[in-house]
Amino acid sequence: MPRYEFVKGTSSQFWEVELSGKNITTTSGAIGTDGTQATTTFFDEVTAQKKYKALIRSKVKKGFSLAADGGVIYAPKNEELERAIFEDRDDAQAWQVFGDWLQGQGDPRGEAIALSFAGDGGQLEKLIATHEGVWLGGLYESVLRSRRAPHSTHAKPEASVEWKHGFLHHVRIAAHYGRDPKGQRKVEALLELPSARFLHSLTIGLYAIGWNTYEGLAQLLDGKLPMLRHLHVGDCEYEEAMISSSMIPDVDELLRALPSLHSLTLRGGMGATSSLAHDQLRSMVLQSGGISPELTRALGAGTFPKLERLELWTGREEYGGYGPLSDYAPLLSGETCPALTHLGFRNAEQADEFVNVLAESALLPKLTSVDLSMGAFTPGGARNLITHRERYAHLTSLNVSDCCLGEDVVRELRSVFGDKLSAERQRDYGITFDEWDAAVATGAVDELDVYTEVGE
Repeated sequence: MPRYEFVKGTSSQFWEVELSGKNITTTSGAIGTDGTQATTTFFDEVTAQKKYKALIRSKVKKGFSLAADGGVIYAPKNEELERAIFEDRDDAQAWQVFGDWLQGQGDPRGEAIALSFAGDGGQLEKLIATHEGVWLGGLYESVLRSRRAPHSTHAKPEASVEWKHGFLHHVRIAAHYGRDPKGQRKVEALLELPSARFLHSLTIGLYAIGWNTYEGLAQLLDGKLPMLRHLHVGDCEYEEAMISSSMIPDVDELLRALPSLHSLTLRGGMGATSSLAHDQLRSMVLQSGGISPELTRALGAGTFPKLERLELWTGREEYGGYGPLSDYAPLLSGETCPALTHLGFRNAEQADEFVNVLAESALLPKLTSVDLSMGAFTPGGARNLITHRERYAHLTSLNVSDCCLGEDVVRELRSVFGDKLSAERQRDYGITFDEWDAAVATGAVDELDVYTEVGE
């Protein structure tokens, strides 16, 4: 347990404190003695956590200083052993050696690692429950509230955690109406935790009530979370924040702040002041009501040597998502993303025309799957696909679900592309070939009410 000492003049005192669920145990007395121990039980874990922090603040204010952390709050570090885990986080031996070292330091996380590899889930859960209040620090109350909240398909938790080997593995945090209107506070609390040292995955929902901007997030994360592999920013429901009322202004800086990232999902309006590039990224999803030409050019100017999956929600003209398709030329050259095998051009007003542009590109032969779903994809686009059937014949998956196609159009596409075609959930007013031809002949295409799935 953490030990605090006060040595001044003739006074030489120690004070130790341990939080376990609803119980706080203190031991105090003269240095060199066993001291006197007392345990207080509180109404609930939240109250105990608050009291625990208050007691420490009070002792520090009186002049006590931390003499030994007991491995509970400030987990000891061993750069050499942690580097072995960083190089291969699935290396069981590296984890076990680190766990043995932690146990030698008196850190209960060492026991958690041992129980994890012994397969003793029951004891591991008990151990985590005992120390979770301390290991989660400023996030603890939010996690407890989320666990106790009634389940709703429309309300995601403000804080949820998954543990692995006694350390945080995945965390989701978000601002919450009426409690903490700024998600940044929760991110800051997370970054202070020794238990987040090996964090693998982070999801951030609502970041601010009202205009939901993630400004400053890149600077906050820069140099932190060196083991982070997966980041999802903007995990918001419509009721929390419309996609057009969220802004991630510095995608380029976010990529530079997390050099070990393997997957990135962003949702909202986006900006960048320089090219987008990353050496380790395997998957990138950019969901927007309108991806601007500036961001498209920043993407094209960058390099992603290991990127295998790219999904763009390009959006509507009224939200800035209607730049010339020539802006995609660097991407479609196949040179900026040489490992790319999946391309999603989703939620796009330009889906019909993109089929032709992609068909003539050097990138298409390298792809195994193409996703055009959720877009303003019409019978005109379907005819474009059929015209270029030979160029698309090698694909194993072609998705045109959630578009504007009538049953006759879907049947024709399926007769050409067979089982590789996904064309589910066409809109109720799906447009037939005859309706499309008549609208084109009379110049009334705009009256067909063709739109993307997401734009708000």
